[in-house]
Amino acid sequence: MPAAAYALIGLFTLISTVSGVLASRLVGPSRWWTPLLPILASFGALYLVGHRLGWSAGPEIPMFGFRVSLPFDVAVALVVALATAAAQAGAFRLLQPQQRSPGRDGNA
Repeated sequence: MPAAAYALIGLFTLISTVSGVLASRLVGPSRWWTPLLPILASFGALYLVGHRLGWSAGPEIPMFGFRVSLPFDVAVALVVALATAAAQAGAFRLLQPQQRSPGRDGNA
């Protein structure tokens, strides 16, 4: 694989990381592990959309020897990261144990 391909993978890794961290901070509970799933989902979406399916929309710019639709790729990364962070936050809230008020037995 040429060095330019590694540079493009590095760029997509950076885009995925920033979008995953941003999405997890915007959506839900802030723990050290919450950005991991949105980052992975975002990178997977960029791989699927850009490499496997070859979809692109909007202006394409030459970057590292490839034609890249950077605004479209950033939008895909952000949307997927936000959706994944929202699903993760919902699952986290759903699986959290219910906290009871002290002195109540729940039979009121």
